[in-house]
Amino acid sequence: MSPKERNPLSAEFLYELYASAIRHESICATLVSHMRKEYLPDRTFQKVQEVFIGHFRNYKTSPSYAVLSQVFSGDYDAIELINTFREYEIDANPEIVIDLFESYIKGVELQLVYTEVGKLYNQNQQKKAEEKLKTYAEWVSTFTLKTSSFIDVAKTFSLRFQKNRLKEEELQYSGLKAVTRFYIDDLDALNNGRSLRGQLSCFLASTGVGKSHIAKYIGIRANVDDGLHVLHFQLEGSEEEALNAYSGGLITKNAFYYEKGRISDTEMKHFEAMVERYAGSIMVRTFPRFNARVSSLDIKNGIAEYRKINGHNPDIVIVDSMDLLTDASRRVWGAEHERSKRIAVANDLKDLAADENVWIVVTYQATIENREWLNDEKNVLTEYNCSEAKGLARPCTHLISLNQSSAERAVDEMRLHVAKSRFFRKGDTFKIATDFDNEVFYDAVRTMSLRR
Repeated sequence: MSPKERNPLSAEFLYELYASAIRHESICATLVSHMRKEYLPDRTFQKVQEVFIGHFRNYKTSPSYAVLSQVFSGDYDAIELINTFREYEIDANPEIVIDLFESYIKGVELQLVYTEVGKLYNQNQQKKAEEKLKTYAEWVSTFTLKTSSFIDVAKTFSLRFQKNRLKEEELQYSGLKAVTRFYIDDLDALNNGRSLRGQLSCFLASTGVGKSHIAKYIGIRANVDDGLHVLHFQLEGSEEEALNAYSGGLITKNAFYYEKGRISDTEMKHFEAMVERYAGSIMVRTFPRFNARVSSLDIKNGIAEYRKINGHNPDIVIVDSMDLLTDASRRVWGAEHERSKRIAVANDLKDLAADENVWIVVTYQATIENREWLNDEKNVLTEYNCSEAKGLARPCTHLISLNQSSAERAVDEMRLHVAKSRFFRKGDTFKIATDFDNEVFYDAVRTMSLRR
């Protein structure tokens, strides 16, 4: 049976689709961009799709059968599925396959919508059910996978506005709390209340300047000030160090006193009552130091495990430090491919932020050999100080560097530089005061006195 005659919602079509994607890069590119895990029938298909995504993102080519067989060596179900692709391999016209793929997506979306609409009717929520059907009808009238499609700005002006409004209303109805702050006044003024969900923010600094401090500071302020839920992945240092630093930060007291038990019983009662009042939460997940192959897939699985335990996603995910991750393929990258690995990790985390609707905050080790260059306060770190990965900034929504001379370190000051921002202007540099002795990254009061 030719692909044109095939029912696009059948399993046979999926076999032909993936077989065609292996033969044709254009089909693979469309498959990687538009196939979502909920569109696939089982976990084996989903695992294969993840490999397609990772391989195409890294090499801009389709994975071969040899590559797929090597990746899934020992996974009987995946190997059986890949062998099934071979059986359905035909020299299909890429345009016909993509047309059928478009029909497949529309059909699966319709099935999902009708399932949801049925539940809403059973819950006597007729208005919401009608809105779901209306939204699907509007979406299906404009959705296409054809690369030659043109969109008329004027004719779709009202429809796109209504879709944007509906998206905002759904966000409000969802009960998700707003995530809009870096908890540093100058950065918050630039961001101006824009949602940070779905975004990847990277803080770049050389050794000892305060990457871990700013990561934990954001986690603490999100918990204390906005009642947000934070999931922190610690890839360097021990679990005890991370927990003690967070504990000290929650009470603005040096972690040393908490670690050594040097807090009086009276103070502890006050602190316990204070911590209990915080509406948010901070959960820490650490990895053993000898585990050098922690991947972005571990971060994804960690979020899934968090959701299973707590019944909801975290609002903010912190990874300290991103340069210690490998990408989701778990491939052993050679030294000559280190740059590709770093960019692949950043791409994985960017996609994960969007898929899970969370703000992902990461730290990254800057590469700088000349200490005197750092001591010149006219200089700031940029994307060109990202070790092997000068393309690392591309997937990031924000790249913000922490800059500190020896003189600034002596008086607890530093400069933040906006090296990249997708939604507000870049290039600004701000002088701030720090208070690491009390586990506070940003001392707002003393920062204001610096400005005066």
